[in-house]
Amino acid sequence: MSGSAPGPSLIQRQLWLTRRAHYIAVFERALELLRQRSDLPVSERKLVRLVHFTAVTARREMDPNGLYERPVFETQNLPDPESDEMDPFEDKRPDIQWFHDDESAADDRHREKSFAIECKRLGSRTASGWDLNEQYVTGGVRRFCSPVWRYGNHMSEGMMIGFIQDMELPAVLDVVNAHLANESVGSLTLEAEFVEDGVSRLEHEFVRTFPHSPFRLLHRWLDTRAVPKIMEPAPIPKRRKRSKRIQKKKS
Repeated sequence: MSGSAPGPSLIQRQLWLTRRAHYIAVFERALELLRQRSDLPVSERKLVRLVHFTAVTARREMDPNGLYERPVFETQNLPDPESDEMDPFEDKRPDIQWFHDDESAADDRHREKSFAIECKRLGSRTASGWDLNEQYVTGGVRRFCSPVWRYGNHMSEGMMIGFIQDMELPAVLDVVNAHLANESVGSLTLEAEFVEDGVSRLEHEFVRTFPHSPFRLLHRWLDTRAVPKIMEPAPIPKRRKRSKRIQKKKS
């Protein structure tokens, strides 16, 4: 969970497990609602924007009285209570954070905690050469491992959301695990089996150099392969301005 010594009581631990289960259930529902759309954008940023809206609906359905507050999108990491100076990682912005007060913290500086969620696309290499599966690891999972990013700082768990846009689901897992091995991070294990046209659950655990370690990272992969894609218009190349020097020579 979170907090500093003496650590959470059994009751406080159970409260956190209930809270965590709610966070996960809300975003699983938000992904299911996203999958029901008649079409979806290709870009990661636009997909996350839509998750913002579907998460609102999921929260209304599952927590009509607002007991668990709301997640915040693209906001800075919490300041590190163990540092006297502002650290560069405090400027980093996970895609989603769900803040809560940790009542087991003995020191109020450790009271605020954030369940961090990062979102990435999964599938084949793009036409521009962008390796989605590699970026899922190096630009996603690594942010929970790296002291430069410190996603999920002072937490024992976090989550990744993957939008699978093409490729067979087992093939995506094989490639992602190969990239994890290259980064010396433990492989993902699949819970039960892949859910085509739905949300698959995976997870792994790894050691990191900042609290808490070991860290458990949950993964929820949404299969969007059968949903029609809204293709991005090709960028219009900018015309180069002619320099004044050339214009003067001609005049």
